[in-house]
Amino acid sequence: MNIFKKYWYGFLLLLIFALGIFLRLKGLLINPSMWHDECALGWNVRFKNYSDFFGILRFMQMAPPLFMVLTKLITKIFGFSDISLRILPFLAGIASLIAFYFLASTNLKSKFTVLCAVFFFAINQQLINYSFEFKPYNIDVLVIIICLLFFINLNIEKLSAKKAVFYGLLLAIVPWFSFVSVFTIAGGVLNLFFKNIKFAWRKKLVLTLPIVISGLIYLKIYLMNNYTGTHMVNYWQNSFVNANPFFFMHLLVENIKYFFFPSQYALFMLILLTWGAVIFHREKSPFINISGISFILLIIASFLHFYPFASRLILFLVPIFLLLILKPLDLITFDKKFKSFIIIALTFFTFSPQIFQIKDFIATKNISKGEYPREMMEILVESLKDGDIIFVGDSANTEFAYYSSFYNIKNQVIQEPQHSNRTAVLNSLKKGRNYWFYLTFGNSKPILDWIDKNAKIIQMFHPEQSNDYLIYISFSKD
Repeated sequence: MNIFKKYWYGFLLLLIFALGIFLRLKGLLINPSMWHDECALGWNVRFKNYSDFFGILRFMQMAPPLFMVLTKLITKIFGFSDISLRILPFLAGIASLIAFYFLASTNLKSKFTVLCAVFFFAINQQLINYSFEFKPYNIDVLVIIICLLFFINLNIEKLSAKKAVFYGLLLAIVPWFSFVSVFTIAGGVLNLFFKNIKFAWRKKLVLTLPIVISGLIYLKIYLMNNYTGTHMVNYWQNSFVNANPFFFMHLLVENIKYFFFPSQYALFMLILLTWGAVIFHREKSPFINISGISFILLIIASFLHFYPFASRLILFLVPIFLLLILKPLDLITFDKKFKSFIIIALTFFTFSPQIFQIKDFIATKNISKGEYPREMMEILVESLKDGDIIFVGDSANTEFAYYSSFYNIKNQVIQEPQHSNRTAVLNSLKKGRNYWFYLTFGNSKPILDWIDKNAKIIQMFHPEQSNDYLIYISFSKD
């Protein structure tokens, strides 16, 4: 008991780390089937060269080039598989958990508050989900935490010219791992210039110059990818900030609910977040300055339609919002019981749904990303007969292209063209043949209605709570 009293903080911290690692490792080992965007990026990793990652990716995808390069290197070492593709996001998830502890202990005063922050970071459902998904969002979280730590602890006065050049070169490379790091890097640099404007300006310029050059090179590549960028703008058209403040508040509330799912107490979170921002401001914390400038730059980028203010694309805000929301816990004292009670109550109602959610996650044996293209491909390959024709729905092109690459399928494949007249395409199918319909990620009802009217279903695989269908039909001549 005496040992626990002496080492309680370190003991609880290790338990939280163990829980966070377990939750992320469980998802990785269950290894659910990849969904649409994962399959699209996975295909690019498998079939494109390293240099291609700095150009236009297939299937209208955008991803940091060095994230793709590292992933391809991992697949060369461990072999190409879904798990290999997910190793880098998984490692980033573990590293971000540890890095967040240092960020929390740097900016929060109470050990209790630090433990709460690390615990709620460890069990955050979105951070866990993206630890076993082949997307760069957990890399974004890790990079933003590291950048915040770097600028918070940077002492420009004691920085030598050589170190300024070295740090500048490192920061210039970072956006090639994480696009969104430009917001935090720019926030950190602007905070340096605003603070003691005339002080150490040469060192500031030396630190900034490589970042600016790297940014101009990236901008050129971004403009080369204009088609992909246009697609992104069209896809996320309802997620860009506009001049309407009520619409901005709507976006903010929806994103906060997404960050801290399944909690729906957005009002409580906004109260705590604002309260925390005020406390950090009173403390004259560099964290609030850098984070505040970064957030403003993000809003400006969204307003100009450069970057959507939307859910997973801004997941890197989770560690920042978490510190702001939990900062009021530093004010808890026995002397101010009413204020302490209000803070504890708001915090409890904010985060208790996550605790219950994580209990269900620990108990579950199956995890789904909402699609089952791998399972469908396995059934298809096992059941496929000579002469069978495979019909791939227009929204299933990435899933089929990715998972079929693991097999030597020699049967005829009909790919439904995008934006085509679906009825005309279906009516053009040859009668007297058997067809496999491979359908994912889209509205399959028109195809199901056509099959019901024109063909006989021999076999069907349709997982619950999904839009996925694998249907084997006989299209007779009668």
